[in-house]
Amino acid sequence: MATKQVGSSGEEIFLNHRKTSRTKHNPDQDISSENPRNQGSFIDTLHRLDIELSRRLSFCAAKDSGWRPVLIALEISGHGVPWIIATLLAIYFFRNEKQQFALNFLLALLLDLVIVGLTKVIFQRQRPVYNEKDMFATVSVDNFSFPSGHSTRAAMVAALFNLIISSSCLRLVINLWACSVAISRVVLGRHHVFDVVFGAIIGLGQYWLMVNIWLSMEFSHRFLMLVPYVDLK
Repeated sequence: MATKQVGSSGEEIFLNHRKTSRTKHNPDQDISSENPRNQGSFIDTLHRLDIELSRRLSFCAAKDSGWRPVLIALEISGHGVPWIIATLLAIYFFRNEKQQFALNFLLALLLDLVIVGLTKVIFQRQRPVYNEKDMFATVSVDNFSFPSGHSTRAAMVAALFNLIISSSCLRLVINLWACSVAISRVVLGRHHVFDVVFGAIIGLGQYWLMVNIWLSMEFSHRFLMLVPYVDLK
């Protein structure tokens, strides 16, 4: 009987110890669990702000909007397909410095497609729920919203043209066009505000990269000599 009582007392002590250890305060655990909650709350707040602001600014998202045709025209003007076609024609018809610029411009457009496509696949942010399914010449990756490819391209194109345009009036026109294309993405309901803002930042980063890897005249001539039907004279 004595042995049984001792065993029972030992079991009670063990159970009381487990209860005490469960309720013991651990400051390190509180600190480690507090930071993720604060970070998540801050990110959630930014996300809600982005969603709400984008919805308020998308006043031409409906198909019956009067300004929608104008914004669709801006959308097409910032699309990659017309720019690539025009650049290929410029490489064919232009000579010397203009031909060199066109080749570098084509490289920049292709670089933009790769960077934007990979970023969209990585983040896979969905487009606004009110976006109409009438976008010009899209592919599967265009189902994702971040970043805005039109914004990256418009910012990069405007910056590159500012390298060769001497007229301040023409510079103003190309810069206004780039800003209009970027703003139209939110107004049309195609993108959220953050998609456009970060898209413009990425576009300027691509411009900086192109300036640092700019193809020289000699390299451009050597490369174009390998391309059939392109005259260098």
